[in-house]
Amino acid sequence: MLLDPDYQLCLRENEKREVDRHYCRHDFNHLLDVARIAWILCLERGCVYPQGVVYAAALLHDIGRFMQYDDPSKDHAVVSCDLAEPLLARKGCSEEQINLITAAILVHRLPPADIHHPLGRIIAEADDLSRRCFQCAALAVCHKYERMATKYGVQY
Repeated sequence: MLLDPDYQLCLRENEKREVDRHYCRHDFNHLLDVARIAWILCLERGCVYPQGVVYAAALLHDIGRFMQYDDPSKDHAVVSCDLAEPLLARKGCSEEQINLITAAILVHRLPPADIHHPLGRIIAEADDLSRRCFQCAALAVCHKYERMATKYGVQY
């Protein structure tokens, strides 16, 4: 999947739209951080998801972000779902795996406490935990900082 031309195109498009972004970026490093953290959360909580499924959900959860920059009425979670489905099918994922992964992607923007889909909750929490607030110049105006400080005790 990582070498799929469409996946690579999405990463490049995200990068183009975020050149001047002051907040966290949605690049491959972010996606990989989310995947690693999500897998750690699964291991800690005894989740039964295969590692490939967890990684696929994390590596695909923001691939449609660039479309939300182009049209703010679009929800990047919905777009990412739509873009992920054919990538997963080409990779040989079963319909069950595709449904599980896309359902997790679809809800990842919600606060983890509001998510009833177990894998979606893990991806959302890993997405939060991947933030490197201590390195961020935009910390004072970040809309996620308060949630991070309250939920995870992150204070810088």
